[in-house]
Amino acid sequence: MNEERKSVSVSGAGNIAGGSYSRVSISGAGKVNGDLYAEELKMSGAGRVNGRCEVVHLTVSGTGKFEGAVIADEMKVSGVARVDGPVKVKELKCSGTFRASENVSCEYVKVSGQLHVGGDLESEIFRASGGFDVHGLLSADRIEIHPGGRCRAQEIGGARIDIRRYGSKDHANLLDSLLRALSSAWGGEVQADLIEGDEIYLENTRADVVRGKQIQIGPNCKIKLIEYSESLKVHEDSDVEKQTKI
Repeated sequence: MNEERKSVSVSGAGNIAGGSYSRVSISGAGKVNGDLYAEELKMSGAGRVNGRCEVVHLTVSGTGKFEGAVIADEMKVSGVARVDGPVKVKELKCSGTFRASENVSCEYVKVSGQLHVGGDLESEIFRASGGFDVHGLLSADRIEIHPGGRCRAQEIGGARIDIRRYGSKDHANLLDSLLRALSSAWGGEVQADLIEGDEIYLENTRADVVRGKQIQIGPNCKIKLIEYSESLKVHEDSDVEKQTKI
């Protein structure tokens, strides 16, 4: 059980046999044939894992392709990563482009790049300042979105949901103002069929139905139906077709 695992690296073009390793580094064009178990996997070149990938720390700063499930404590994507199986990661940080064809399960997600999920995305905390496209349900206890591009989910659900432009708070500074201007230039907004939570604040949002206890609609929203149980405030620059207290 205490057998020391070896490390392996590919700086040119080469193949790595599946198995258990300490550290795996791919800075050229490398392929892992089979399931991979490692403490650390770094892809700064073009890497591929033709099987299940179970690691502690996973970093993709180049191009990474995973044909099976990915399980990790920490996954950082500053390049381009694609996973064809389910993803279960404690902490996911994406400043590049990350595509998952199936469900994604995390404790913490931070998106400043582009995130694409073919199924559901479940997390305890979800923060986004880039763009995302979730084909199923985006659910988290706490959701904070500053839309820096197209942000789309079929459904969004959480205890606390906060969607607002950069610089919309009272303490806006020069950096906030710049980010807000960039967000507007990128056409940043959130689109969903259903948004449901306990406490909801929305800006720059398009939704068919918004349902919750305490709901505040800020500027630049277009909502077809709002169902609330405790309180509702709607900004004059937003359009709500119908509102109902339930």
